[in-house]
Amino acid sequence: MTDQELIELLQQVAAGDEQAFKSLFDSFRPNIFTTALRFTNNEWMAEDIVQDTFVKVWLNKQLLPTLDNFEGWLYILAKNITLNVLKKRDNYKAFYQEEAKDALLRYFPEADYLVQDKEFQDMLQQAIRRLPPKQQETYRLIKEEYHKREEVAALLNVSPETVKWNLDQAMKSIRAYCVSNMKDIPFVLLLHFWTKYF
Repeated sequence: MTDQELIELLQQVAAGDEQAFKSLFDSFRPNIFTTALRFTNNEWMAEDIVQDTFVKVWLNKQLLPTLDNFEGWLYILAKNITLNVLKKRDNYKAFYQEEAKDALLRYFPEADYLVQDKEFQDMLQQAIRRLPPKQQETYRLIKEEYHKREEVAALLNVSPETVKWNLDQAMKSIRAYCVSNMKDIPFVLLLHFWTKYF
């Protein structure tokens, strides 16, 4: 992407163009993910950091055309989020979700947000119920009850590698199901829900 193309893309995002925002996300996600993974050594946590970073970008989209160095600003933003995650591994997600929700409500009416949040929760539960039993149990233990991989391995009497494989397969199936059923939800809300529930 040339400098001029990036400038034009940032202007489109600042104007609220969700397709432009998705293009920005697709362009910069790989580097953010790689950097976060290097610091956290955890793919799931790195993916959360990517989503958190781009929710922040959207919520501050009006600033984008004024930035002299968008890439530098983006990576500082991602670095700060990563450092916060490392400091607050156990409780950062609950804290940030309230902050993100409050900010999102400045852009989306609360009734609309709550309706879409409820619809997403229902859709997520439908996707989970469609999983094979072992994948479903693994997903719930890690994502809903917050057990570590080694704890789940002991509970289910399987290897940590099997736990990882079952969770990876569950996440792929859930994401595919949700993406195919939420075409009408604004992209920024998808990012928020992804951060909140995955």
